[in-house]
Amino acid sequence: MEDEIGKKQTHPVIRKCMQHLEIIEANDKTKQIVYMYMKAMENEIIKLREEKVNDPILEYQK
Repeated sequence: MEDEIGKKQTHPVIRKCMQHLEIIEANDKTKQIVYMYMKAMENEIIKLREEKVNDPILEYQK
């Protein structure tokens, strides 16, 4: 059950990347580093989207 929740919360691109790391038999440290950077990038994109939505200047231009 926990695995299903984790899959739903993980972006599909991150999940696919992790699957490819399994295929090429990357070690755990490599998987951890790749996941860390991809998750940081996802968080930054989410943050930028939220800033864009909450930007009063953009609201005024509509």
